[in-house]
Amino acid sequence: MNAIELKDPAAFGNEFLRLTLLQGFQSLTKRDLELLIFVLLERDGAIGRDESNFTVAGKLRVTPAKAKALRRDGYARWRALVPEERDAALQRIVAVALTEANLRAGAKHVSERSRKEGFLAIRIEHPDDHQQFEQAILDVGALPVYERNREVVAVRFDTLLSIAERWGYLQPDPAAVAGELKKLAPVAEEVADLLKKDIAKLRWQDARNALNSLGAKAIASTAEGGLKGLLRIVFPFIPG
Repeated sequence: MNAIELKDPAAFGNEFLRLTLLQGFQSLTKRDLELLIFVLLERDGAIGRDESNFTVAGKLRVTPAKAKALRRDGYARWRALVPEERDAALQRIVAVALTEANLRAGAKHVSERSRKEGFLAIRIEHPDDHQQFEQAILDVGALPVYERNREVVAVRFDTLLSIAERWGYLQPDPAAVAGELKKLAPVAEEVADLLKKDIAKLRWQDARNALNSLGAKAIASTAEGGLKGLLRIVFPFIPG
């Protein structure tokens, strides 16, 4: 079992003392103090935000359900202690959620029928991150879909495209996207049709449609390698 080790003990102690005295000595409830300590542990990095609830539970010697509740309630109570711009937060969440390991972990929680319909299973265990990702889905006019596990949301590839466009991750440059697609799948029918067009007159919608079609097919075939390449076109900051 891994022990918790603070990265900056002085900063942790100073912030804890400042906040407890700011609220008034003994005015915080036991639950407030638990949540404050937990959020400060995550802010310090002693507990990783991308760690699973199971891993966090092991460090704290509590149940995974308790760890999940600490994460959920901690950020509801003390969110101001961890300021983060929404764009930076979404990039961080997506970069972790769309790794091959996480996609494999989420895949078992979505039906074969959903995969064939182009739904990608995305697993996000941290309740606060999950809520932010849900909001990104809602912001582009889509709805989160759940099947077997509330920590896993099924998202159509087209919705991911819309999120990437909405936040400026996917630039509407049809020639650039066509070139990237050619590197990944030069024999795909969608790419061949795209490259038949005059690049100078190529419309963004043509490139987007080809990208979306290939993404849906990659999800349906569970071809992880091809899907990873497509996702990196959509979200360039995903680790290689």
